[in-house]
Amino acid sequence: MTGMRRCKLVLIMFIISFFVYDYEGYAQCAGNDNSITICNKETYNQGIGNPNGVINLFLLLGGAPSPGGTWVNLNSSGGLNSSTGILNTWQINQSGNYNYQYVNNSIPGCTNNSAIITLTLGGFPGVDNNNANACEDDTSVNLFTHTGNNPNPHLNGTWSGGPAGALTNNFFNAQLAGIGTYTLTYTVPAIGSCPSRSANVVLTVHPLPESGTPSNLTFCETDDFSAFTNVDLFNLLINEDTGGFWIDNASTGELSGSNDSFINIQNIVNNFGPGTYTFTYNVSPTHPICAPASSNVAIIIEPVVDLNGATLTLSPTPICFNDLSTTPLTGTISQGASSIPDGTYDITYVLSGSNNGSETVSVTFAGGTGSFTVNPAFVVTIGTTTVTITDVTNPNSITNCTRIINNLNSSFTIAENPNATDSQISVANFCLGQNAQVNLIDINNNTIELSDDRYIITYTITDPNGQQTTQTTVIQVVNGNALFSLINSLTNIPGNYSIAITNIQNETTGCSSTTNLNSSFIVYPIPDASNLTISIDDICSGNDVVVNLSNAINLTDGLYDIEYSISGAISVSNLTATNISFTNGSGSFTLPNGILVEGSSTLSIANFVSVTTSCGTATSSGASDTFSILPLPDTTGATISAINICILDVETISIDNASSLADGDYTLLYDLSGANNSTANSIVVTFNNGSTQFDIPSTLLENGGSTTITIQTLTSNTTTCGSSDLVSNPISFTITDPGVPTLADDGNEFCIQDLPNPTIADLNANITSSGTITWYDAPTGGNSYTLTDPITNGTTYYASLTDTQGCESASRLEVTVDLANCPDLFIPDGFSPNNDGLNDTFYIKNIDIIYPNFELEIFNRYGNLVYKGNINTPNFDGKSTESTVLGNDILPTGVYYYVLYYNDVTNKKPTQGRLYLSR
Repeated sequence: MTGMRRCKLVLIMFIISFFVYDYEGYAQCAGNDNSITICNKETYNQGIGNPNGVINLFLLLGGAPSPGGTWVNLNSSGGLNSSTGILNTWQINQSGNYNYQYVNNSIPGCTNNSAIITLTLGGFPGVDNNNANACEDDTSVNLFTHTGNNPNPHLNGTWSGGPAGALTNNFFNAQLAGIGTYTLTYTVPAIGSCPSRSANVVLTVHPLPESGTPSNLTFCETDDFSAFTNVDLFNLLINEDTGGFWIDNASTGELSGSNDSFINIQNIVNNFGPGTYTFTYNVSPTHPICAPASSNVAIIIEPVVDLNGATLTLSPTPICFNDLSTTPLTGTISQGASSIPDGTYDITYVLSGSNNGSETVSVTFAGGTGSFTVNPAFVVTIGTTTVTITDVTNPNSITNCTRIINNLNSSFTIAENPNATDSQISVANFCLGQNAQVNLIDINNNTIELSDDRYIITYTITDPNGQQTTQTTVIQVVNGNALFSLINSLTNIPGNYSIAITNIQNETTGCSSTTNLNSSFIVYPIPDASNLTISIDDICSGNDVVVNLSNAINLTDGLYDIEYSISGAISVSNLTATNISFTNGSGSFTLPNGILVEGSSTLSIANFVSVTTSCGTATSSGASDTFSILPLPDTTGATISAINICILDVETISIDNASSLADGDYTLLYDLSGANNSTANSIVVTFNNGSTQFDIPSTLLENGGSTTITIQTLTSNTTTCGSSDLVSNPISFTITDPGVPTLADDGNEFCIQDLPNPTIADLNANITSSGTITWYDAPTGGNSYTLTDPITNGTTYYASLTDTQGCESASRLEVTVDLANCPDLFIPDGFSPNNDGLNDTFYIKNIDIIYPNFELEIFNRYGNLVYKGNINTPNFDGKSTESTVLGNDILPTGVYYYVLYYNDVTNKKPTQGRLYLSR
């Protein structure tokens, strides 16, 4: 308002000076504000010698500006010479509205020392480029490098085009897009009256050259190469491009030129011997934007180690058993007629005879000889053992080239001292009344001290009461192991026992040793499951049958295997429930689903076996219970049907042909999917003769489109048994929603001057959707309008669309009417307030609609304010509404001056003019 008041003051001073004072030329030393729109800066020329797109802002100032001032770039756009006012629009990097202020403080008494030039600068997208190139492996092509840079395009545009996901801002992913030609468009937005503009980049993505995936050929030097005298190197490549050339990296001389791809491997072996020979295939790209490619193929010829004719010696031999722990057994291989190249090889040897084992060791040969140590873990038994060399391989070889090794072996002998120090005995816990066995085992079977033979042992049994009994028996040791039985009379009470072997004697040689082999064991009591009771609940078919056991008060807590049989609808016998936990005489288990049959059955317990002790009892025999497995609802043959509906209608679902389903009430759970989604919707239905119906409420059907109903379960309200058979028969129906109607661009805008009596029909004419349009006064519900009903400025109207099926849209289009879309007002230049009913007031038609916040001030020729009004005051009728020096409110005939303030959101400048009052 300060600016408006200043304009009013200037106008008053102008009027006063016009009638009273002489004109002073320096009153507007900075000139007047002005504006300019340049949509195409590349063609704009001011016509004063500057290049296109360069503006002399000083020449755009209105009035008579005085030179000598300076310019201020209010929006920091760049490109302005603050001294000369020359603006280079090519230095502004984006389109938009920019303000440049001219300030002149050099003239004393100047009352208007600044003015503003407003520039609306249209967008510049750069230039078209129809010949851009990229390679298919380029993931980030900067498109701005193809739109030209003299001048640069504006930065506030957007790129579009190309396959989905390939374009990110100004970077194009050629790898994602793939080979082909793509048109990418850069568009700068419209600014003011300047339209949007675009530049196109036609980008061709070129393929990478493909030199192929190589595979190598590997041979042993002893192989037959007669089939490899004409090998095409192209057969060792996959998916290579044609048109490339081969290079012989090993200079074998097998390639006659760049177009030759055939080699003779037998020649290579004969001329060069074992080694690796590589050949490179090179392929050039179809466009130099992509790099060349190459692949290497290798021909590998490996040498072979020959041990035929060599000798193996073992040292020392024989070896005393007591010396095995301190004396290593060494094998030495010496070459024969065939030399053994120096190097390290993997040698595999096998022990057979008294001792067995096999191992691969690393042996280093020098001067035709190499040695290794036989693994002591293999040398554990007395007798004669043969060591045989079975294989030799080069660990650096690819093909493990080998020759058959014939008769490369040697033997050694171990003499025994009887030794049972590495043996131990164990007795498995057993049930009262069973026969027990004692196991004598060697605890390290890789080195067995006690040789295979018959031995007489002496042992002592200590019972739970501490009483000891000594016995002797003969055992047969095999591989360090033996087995003998205890006399039943020595273990006739339950409890903890111990056994100790005190002496072992070789039955043949009489050699013996004192031993201290001992163990402990338990003799378990027999379980007591007397008084056991069984309880089994009736269940629905498909559910688990749980057998509840209780009242076995004499049974020790723990895990038991229970043997049982079932008769009746289920007929099975000798089944076992394993690892059943019992606590305080109670436990439970679940019957296998595979044996369950609908109907009544009786389960009987046959035996209890302790999982901990493996001791069993039949003392619970006869415990039983009868139970029933109830059938599930049978919906075999059932069909489901639905009808298509309009949005917000209720959908009725029909189920028919369930002829095997008993009449009665059922609880049905269904899911909705598709356009409408919900789960676990529950409803009670009544079936009669295999048919029923139920409604899906409209609150679950709020979206148009195809909706599928899937019935998950049907549960009998009588038996509480449920079935999911209907889930395999989902049914779909269509909900029609015509959708919200669409309005043409600016279809809510009218000019009250051009359309003085607008109606709903005028608004309806701007709807672009086909179908019947109905207008309402509310977004939902409300009252409808007729086409002849008037429309008013600022009022919101709501439109729905009804299609040919009679379905009305669920949502409505919201339209707020604007009747003030007028280019300008007609302001009369006079009026005659003589009460003749014609032109009695100064009336600006429709100003109250177009500029409802207006203010109007009228001055006489002396600059005195005689009228001040707005939308809420009467029109000017030739009478003063303000104080007047004339002392009379009836104004005389003459010229008056007005200032009209629009006070709109665009800050439109006030209009000044004059009018003639005639009486």
